[in-house]
Amino acid sequence: MSSGNTVPTGPLSDLKVLDLTGPIGVFCGKLLADMGADVIKIEPPGGDPMRQRGPFYDDDSAPEKSLYWWQFNTSKRGVTLNLDHPRGQQMFIELVKQTDVVLESFEPGYMDSVGLGYDTLRQANPRVILASITPFGQEGPYSRLKATDIVGQAMGGITQLVGQPQFPPYQINNEVGYWAASMHTANALMVATLQRNRDGEGQHIDTSMQAAMAVGTAGMMPTYDILGQVLRRGEVARGRSAVRNIYPCKDGQVYFLAAAPGTSLQAVWDLLREHGLGDEFDERWLDADLVREDPKERQAFQELMLRFFADKTKVELLELSFNRERQVFTVPTATPEDVVKSPHLNDRGFFQDIEHPELGVSIKYPGPPVRLPESPWAISRRPPLIGEHNQEVYGESLGIQPEELEELRREGVI
Repeated sequence: MSSGNTVPTGPLSDLKVLDLTGPIGVFCGKLLADMGADVIKIEPPGGDPMRQRGPFYDDDSAPEKSLYWWQFNTSKRGVTLNLDHPRGQQMFIELVKQTDVVLESFEPGYMDSVGLGYDTLRQANPRVILASITPFGQEGPYSRLKATDIVGQAMGGITQLVGQPQFPPYQINNEVGYWAASMHTANALMVATLQRNRDGEGQHIDTSMQAAMAVGTAGMMPTYDILGQVLRRGEVARGRSAVRNIYPCKDGQVYFLAAAPGTSLQAVWDLLREHGLGDEFDERWLDADLVREDPKERQAFQELMLRFFADKTKVELLELSFNRERQVFTVPTATPEDVVKSPHLNDRGFFQDIEHPELGVSIKYPGPPVRLPESPWAISRRPPLIGEHNQEVYGESLGIQPEELEELRREGVI
């Protein structure tokens, strides 16, 4: 169990980062922090608006108890600073002089308007890398438009591919547009850091959420560019059908796939035979296209599969899939409870218990999705309280004494 306040020791422990981002980029800072970077989350006085987003610990809507905030700010230190205040701008420049990376997600032009644009930051520190994460990038006809995650999904082309052809497009939940923008930025920062270490110069990274989502549209764009065809929802992978669908089972739902590479409708027939349903399998169904395209045959096949799944649990059906000789792909559609209790994830040590001393409890957090034995990736501290590290950061980096900090607080600078 982590104390929630340990010194980062990961592969990026020599990287110093100032994080000014909102929801679109906050995951980028978390990635860097959990891999050891000293990420200082800079909030406006009073706290970041993200702290007002639920759900909340113990259903208490206090800004220190937002689970949304907790999720995206592990391993970071936290300070408050008013970038609209001249003294706040001066303090920020002084921090930049000791910083490798600045992350920001303001509307294009804001950083310049407060005297903190890339040219100014570069004068203070030629090695600094500025990463700007916005819905549409710093330039272009849409660059000044405000947009949330769903806009990035829609205008990046992803929603056109989600769902079934007979229904309108669906939004993918969990802010995947924000996540994609953050992850592409983190990757770009690693490249920019290597370049900076060679030539000594920083650069300005310009991330577009729309472009980050467009990258993930599979074959949609080449299909249109080369063949002149617009893929409908589901056509990237032949769509949902009786042989590729989500079916209910005894204790939830499972995703069933047959008639695809590595699977076999013959194996499905054999499996049904073993469970007393083989005589009801129509041999013509070995032709997957018939089951996909003929409504009557599709319905009959589905009704048989529904009966097969009805008295079996998700785990039982998963174990059937472990037998590669069957060539039947049936896996649980996991609920959040299933994921947290997953014996596989827990055996791999995916979850981490992080102490929250201010609450007197430890909280379970998702941990690293990859293992780096020689350069561990781990949560080093729980998310910061509002202004928790003001004295630590401003004292160490700027030499500001406690009495001066109190004056800055009264003046609305921090």
